[in-house]
Amino acid sequence: MSAPLLDGKVAIITGSTRGIGRAMAEAFAADGARVVINGRRQEDAEAVAAAIPGSLAIGGDMADQQAIDALVAQVRSSLGSIDILVNNAAISRRSAITRVTDDEWNDVIRVNLTGPMALSRAVIPVMKEQRSGTILNVISGAATHGSVGFSSYAASKGGLLGLTMTWAVELAPFRIRVNALTPSAMTDMMRQLPPDVIKELEAKLPAPEDVAGTALFLVSDLAKTVTGQVVQASTRLPA
Repeated sequence: MSAPLLDGKVAIITGSTRGIGRAMAEAFAADGARVVINGRRQEDAEAVAAAIPGSLAIGGDMADQQAIDALVAQVRSSLGSIDILVNNAAISRRSAITRVTDDEWNDVIRVNLTGPMALSRAVIPVMKEQRSGTILNVISGAATHGSVGFSSYAASKGGLLGLTMTWAVELAPFRIRVNALTPSAMTDMMRQLPPDVIKELEAKLPAPEDVAGTALFLVSDLAKTVTGQVVQASTRLPA
């Protein structure tokens, strides 16, 4: 019997108290990882961690540098290494371009782009020291194809795509892989769309658990030659 894909690995997954993030946490843990469950509220993280054996709950806003520093310190103290980072936490605001407010724009960019940059900046020295690691940035089709009414969200995910490609080149000498995952699944965020659009999408979008399987592959050694790539997990094939 083969060993679990992530046997003994430590994985931080932001925004893992629900949706795709939680599905990733469950899949990674089932394949041997020690998973750090993160959400803004500590109580939410603890509730999810209670259902995932061997996981560690650390709440906090991953766009806040103090919370980031505290998380990295706690993970190193409690679990030792940091082998996998999934930058998944995100928010969206639906507004036509002429109605996007400064506050709305700044909130989305702070969480979706500045947050992953700051957290990765804190984790990468640990991975460099180990001379191994993988970072998976969760982006969106909005970054490459656009999405009406989601200017700030598309801009943030487009920026994260640019960071993915830059880090993949910059960190390759340290044996750190960086990839992007473009998922679409019926989550709370998708339910901001009009009802007729939601109904159409429900018929063809994969479940969060299916997206988690793609993420599991990308962070595992099965993908050890894969870096600087954008992988789509966005279509449900016919039965």
